[in-house]
Amino acid sequence: MKKILSISIFMFFILNTYSQEDYVKLPYAKSNSPTIIIEKDIIANESTIEVSKALITGMSVMKLKPNRKEHKFFNLSEGGIVFVTLKETPAFKTQAELNEFFGIHKDNQVYLNGYLIEDKDYKIATNSIVEVELIKPDSRNKLEGKTINIWVTKKSNI
Repeated sequence: MKKILSISIFMFFILNTYSQEDYVKLPYAKSNSPTIIIEKDIIANESTIEVSKALITGMSVMKLKPNRKEHKFFNLSEGGIVFVTLKETPAFKTQAELNEFFGIHKDNQVYLNGYLIEDKDYKIATNSIVEVELIKPDSRNKLEGKTINIWVTKKSNI
């Protein structure tokens, strides 16, 4: 009886551990700052908000981990999310435009600060782009093909 109880408790802990939803990210991805989303689909950084401070009409913060099935921004939420509404929309590029500019198929996956952008509707504010890396597949990142990783935060801040 003790053996069955011990095995049951052990299985409960194992299943509970594996039931946590993981973030899809590159091996070196880290997040110390929240992701900023303008107008529900434009990803930006703090400098974009600083420049547009007078244009902010609304702001909300999500600190808790959202549900992956209900929120298209789940994978970008490890450091929290700040939603901002502005009077004017900042200049942006779509993921397809960025992929094509770097010579990659327009439907390839795009990473932001090392985290996969799971929804193709997200755009990147052009003045928020700090660096763009062309990542080639290797045994460490387990990518299927070339992809781009867009840094909107300085790597030294991560």
